[in-house]
Amino acid sequence: MAAIATFAFYFGMVCYSVAATLYFVDIARRDTTHLTTRWGAIVLVMGAVLHATHVVTASLLSNVCPVESLHFSLSLCSLGMVAGYVLLRKRLKIDAVGVAVAPAALTFLIGAQFVKADSHSSEVSRRLLALHVTSSLTGVGLFLLAGVAGAFYLVQEWRLRTKRVGFQLPPLHSLDLTSHRLLVAGFPLLTFSVASGASFASKLNAMDPLQWTRAALAYAAWTLVAGVLVLRVIAGWRGRRSAFGTLAGVGCIVLVIGLYVLRASSGAPL
Repeated sequence: MAAIATFAFYFGMVCYSVAATLYFVDIARRDTTHLTTRWGAIVLVMGAVLHATHVVTASLLSNVCPVESLHFSLSLCSLGMVAGYVLLRKRLKIDAVGVAVAPAALTFLIGAQFVKADSHSSEVSRRLLALHVTSSLTGVGLFLLAGVAGAFYLVQEWRLRTKRVGFQLPPLHSLDLTSHRLLVAGFPLLTFSVASGASFASKLNAMDPLQWTRAALAYAAWTLVAGVLVLRVIAGWRGRRSAFGTLAGVGCIVLVIGLYVLRASSGAPL
């Protein structure tokens, strides 16, 4: 099984790298064929399958449930992002977003290897913790993809406004709609994650500044995402303002992940 885990890891890296290259070639070319797009999607899916295989086999070898270890949780975040992209890319015409999704998945796959594979704190209910982490990972994957779509929206809007030519990016409407739908799908998961996290926060070290900072950033992310969704309905927030709000919320989530990594690197319980 160790050989399978190693094979899946290295060939997963290769697939993600090839997919990123194919997507870059696709947005850089000027012809209208979509051969590189199709192959990019196929190779990206192959990379995700190998990535998932590595997570499963490595977790069995280490006898650690994936949702109870930051080492594997980072990989699961990126798998959720890839899954969301694969499901939405044709329907919403966001193929070019793969140029960011593939390198991000590669980064998470490699970066997770440098995070100690410790389990989360055992001071809280394992069942509640598993639900909390699962909802968090799924929501984070969706929000990361929403952030990518928001960033692409701002880039495409700037290109159109300044009449720049070059890379072929998705239309503004598709990017705005993609970001909104991903936020709608991920918001209930983030809400459950924040609520369940609050239910066992009192059992953790109240004097730990990292834990309180993580909690504050999680609440800030929830508030920002809720604000974007509400203002879209009552004030017609779309386009640039929605993209900036989305990126602010996703930025808070990325900081939370960074603090978890910092905590793991210190050897303290998560």
